[in-house]
Amino acid sequence: MSTSMPPTRQESEDQGPVRPHWLLSLIMALACLAVVASGWSVARLTLGEGTPPPPAEDRPEVRPPSVRAVDLDPADAELFLELAAQELRTAPAFHMSYTQSVDGDEAGHGWARHRPGSDTAFEHYFRTASGVQVYRYDLPGAGFTMTAEKGMSGMTVLESPSEADRRLCSAEFVLGFLDDLVDSATGVELVGTEEITLSEGVWGSRSSTHTTHRYTGTFESLAGGYQQETGHNTLTRITDADFDLWVDEQGHPRRLSYTSPDGFGETYDYHALS
Repeated sequence: MSTSMPPTRQESEDQGPVRPHWLLSLIMALACLAVVASGWSVARLTLGEGTPPPPAEDRPEVRPPSVRAVDLDPADAELFLELAAQELRTAPAFHMSYTQSVDGDEAGHGWARHRPGSDTAFEHYFRTASGVQVYRYDLPGAGFTMTAEKGMSGMTVLESPSEADRRLCSAEFVLGFLDDLVDSATGVELVGTEEITLSEGVWGSRSSTHTTHRYTGTFESLAGGYQQETGHNTLTRITDADFDLWVDEQGHPRRLSYTSPDGFGETYDYHALS
């Protein structure tokens, strides 16, 4: 299913997010389809203060933490990594920004967020090195949806999502990296305690400074991308990547940076976990 393409515009993290004005039209159109298919009430998908929270299955599972930072010795690197992944996965809401690089030069940047009660269960924006903007969503009642300035004819519901679609259009895009790190990291060690400063986020998160424990090691994961010639999301296997992870004193991950042997790298800043 496609709708009209949103107008092209310059969007950067410095300017802050501009919610596409077509999103309301899209949601209402999807609501109409839902009425035909299942008899849902269109009123449940209208935007505003009365917006109901997304269904439970559209949100990361929230459960009481089984381990607390105060109970752990930061020198126990593997347990602290598990705690960081746990804190992110159990956070009711999160906001993350990231950059991609090749041999040290920026190759793209973006952000992602999850907020209960929003009209979108998950939002993911990415701008390629050539300036192509890609918008990915997990919409309650509709599923994975995306559009891009090149390679796609308009806003499209991904009716048969690939593995790349499922990861890049859902909260797993944010959660998966730390889960992969816990599952595959080797040679993990505590480097020391450092202060890091996160710049202002695009959704109103203020610049903040955190005292953190810095960990290093190697791991493997999947890096996301977009192929504008075909309009397809992509996943590339990353192996033997050197990483640095900064975890604050409450066990919250604050920054993850890695570089693969071929020079590809990414840095993720975790602005808000609440």
